Amino acid sequence: MGDGPEDQDADAAALLTIESVGPYLRHRRLIDASTAVEAEFLGGGVSNVVLAARADGQSFVVKQSLPRLRVASEWLAKRERIITEAHALDWARGQTPDAVPTVHDLDPATFTMVIAHAPPGWADWKTHLLSRDARPDVAARLGTILAAWHVAPRGNTAAAGQFDDAEAFEQLRVDPYYRAILPRYPDLAPEIMGYIDRMRATRRCFVHGDFSPKNVLLGESGLWVVDFEVAHMGDPAFDLAFMHNHLLLKAIHQPDCLEGYERCAQAFWRAYRQGVGDGFGGPTAYILGHVGCLMLARVDGKSPAEYLTRGEQRQARVLGRLLLGAPPANLDAAWQDVRKVLSS
Repeated sequence: MGDGPEDQDADAAALLTIESVGPYLRHRRLIDASTAVEAEFLGGGVSNVVLAARADGQSFVVKQSLPRLRVASEWLAKRERIITEAHALDWARGQTPDAVPTVHDLDPATFTMVIAHAPPGWADWKTHLLSRDARPDVAARLGTILAAWHVAPRGNTAAAGQFDDAEAFEQLRVDPYYRAILPRYPDLAPEIMGYIDRMRATRRCFVHGDFSPKNVLLGESGLWVVDFEVAHMGDPAFDLAFMHNHLLLKAIHQPDCLEGYERCAQAFWRAYRQGVGDGFGGPTAYILGHVGCLMLARVDGKSPAEYLTRGEQRQARVLGRLLLGAPPANLDAAWQDVRKVLSS
């Protein structure tokens, strides 16, 4: 990729690489023409090209959306989701200034965003959790952050209009998670469709759409939430269910740390409830029913949880069926269901 505008226009659809990201940053005037760049690919996702770039004391994350996700079956999504993500990061920073990275640049022509790189030594919360480092204070902080986002758009028509497009959420969450499991679970299809229909009809608040431990970067000086590409006005129950599903899956994978994961789930739940008031995210049974859908999806959908063994997948299916078929009325009962499944 060349430095000049003509070269940039000619390669507008090209995907960035370690070799091309330096010229790209110079073209976008984020660094000086003479500045050397060190770059590397960052892993952890299937929907974007993500590069870390360091130049003259500055550190960036360069993220470019892919039209086809890196999974075995065909999975397409609109590349314009990167534009929504940049706007959502800016919006979230206005609500919780210390909880998200700064957006340095948005380039709609190449579907590319440049944001601040996390400080040295930070790691994603998923890594901490899988290392049996389950900290309820982190979970509580996340509950407070999510509550602030969920209640902020009330009466704010500008925010509601900015995130009204839910197409990327349909493409990256509803289709590959919910609809993808319908053929596998025909006996549960009416229940699954009921959750799809109710969720799609609900436009109550700003929804992150990927509120999970892998998208929380954590260090001694704080934490950031990232990956807003499916942000939209929607159903708050989804964000709550998405986080709880991940914590329950960790308990299936590492039952010796179940109590630590449960404490995180309870701390997250309490902090969120304190921020939004009782009942805002919907009835607990409705949220846990979504957890059941998501648990089955992380085994038999398009994006299975990579760390589950075959035996753990079977346990997740049993728990998913329990939560979807007869969702409990409280969070304690859901964790009792986990214990029953693990002991059977």
